[in-house]
Amino acid sequence: MKSIYIGICKTRDDLRFTESFRNFTDSIVNKYSICQMVIRDKFLPDAQNLITKDFLQTGYDYLLLLDDDQWGHTIEMLDTLVDANTYVATMKTYSRHYPYACALANRLENNFLLPIENGVGYQECDLTGFPMTLIKKNTFDLLEQPYFRKYIDGGRDWNSDIDFFNRLAAIGIKPIGCFQHCLNHDNITQENVKEYRHKECAKQNEPWNRILRDIENGSFIIK
Repeated sequence: MKSIYIGICKTRDDLRFTESFRNFTDSIVNKYSICQMVIRDKFLPDAQNLITKDFLQTGYDYLLLLDDDQWGHTIEMLDTLVDANTYVATMKTYSRHYPYACALANRLENNFLLPIENGVGYQECDLTGFPMTLIKKNTFDLLEQPYFRKYIDGGRDWNSDIDFFNRLAAIGIKPIGCFQHCLNHDNITQENVKEYRHKECAKQNEPWNRILRDIENGSFIIK
């Protein structure tokens, strides 16, 4: 039986997450050995490092990081992450802000990002967050401490994902995106993302309509 240590850095009280997480843990306990740690209202990299420190002392096989505004977790998603059999595997999801781009992306020249809108199955990516992200224990043997560090981007200093995946890329490791399922993010789901995009785009002018087309054909670039 594989063992999963679930870590949650919590700053919100989203009832959809709470219910989804409860149903999720109930569904996986007969297949996986699990434990969980929730850290509330702490700077994200600090909370992630505390979780990782405890995880490494437990001997569990995997660390599963969950965001506290995602919902719709299923045992099938976890099975898919485990079956990826890689250092880091993450579940497809969308940004909760317009233009609601896929949160798994590849890096282009000049550090531009190309969201993987039309991904299928297992695909390598350059950057993702930690929405529902499974990390093998031996991954941390390859990184110096602290494992999670702040990365200032757009005036925000909690983007620990950028630094984490940049350091993995430097040693030749890319996360595997799992596109077999899609995790809901705030109000955005696989079923309604196009509707949300079109509603927002209707408020804008023609350039926004072009952006919408680029997103949906997989050519939208984040600068």
